[in-house]
Amino acid sequence: MNFSFSNLKFKKHETENWLVVTGEATNSSDKSYSSALFRVTLFTKNTPIGHTNFTVNGFSSGQTRPFGVEFYDLDYKLLSSKLRCEIFAEHAY
Repeated sequence: MNFSFSNLKFKKHETENWLVVTGEATNSSDKSYSSALFRVTLFTKNTPIGHTNFTVNGFSSGQTRPFGVEFYDLDYKLLSSKLRCEIFAEHAY
């Protein structure tokens, strides 16, 4: 499995105060997948403060797809500006 992630943005949900992470996932492998599960871990400095998962269905080789995940338990107003996230594939078939 070979996936890459780009155009990551951290923003406030449109109507609530929680954090939303958006971006694009690219299937850089030679194989197409019916489904791919990814884990997103959010950090402030080097401390993990939350994680969630997202799925991309019908993920063809070479394809780039947008994604968005919501961190319901993290108040956007209380977060520092030094956020970063790590995303990795947990499973794909």
